Amino acid sequence: MISGILAYRNIQNSILNGVKIPHSTSQPLIFGENGKYYLAVFVFFFSREDIEKGLVERPTMWAVADIETGKIIEIRQTKNKEFSDASYKIKYNVRADAQYDTSKKYYEKAFAILDSCRNEIINTDRFNPEEYKHYLDMIVANIPKEYQRFYFDLSV
Repeated sequence: MISGILAYRNIQNSILNGVKIPHSTSQPLIFGENGKYYLAVFVFFFSREDIEKGLVERPTMWAVADIETGKIIEIRQTKNKEFSDASYKIKYNVRADAQYDTSKKYYEKAFAILDSCRNEIINTDRFNPEEYKHYLDMIVANIPKEYQRFYFDLSV
């Protein structure tokens, strides 16, 4: 199993096949489908105006990746395979609503929790919801309130 940080970097580097479009990729999440667990991320696109206003569209793309290697299995468009019931008719506030801890140490701790969850799934085929909740709580603590919903919608 590669580290969650490395898996995330691999996903980020391959999600758009090198196309340079302003976008952001969510932190990796554990996603369940057909009785199996995967890593998943969502992507949202934005313009300079969106960032200046602090309002962005909801995610329109997401990817499912191997939980052990982080290799992308499938890239999905929400118009074909939805993960959220959030509206496409509004933009979501992404202005910082708190002082966030974005330090390397903070994310290393969060990813250590994710890696522990992944390791348990890989080695015992068991998912620990309490431990994963701790990871998810740490990740969404650094996400503006309106955008947190997409993390919860995509997660197991």
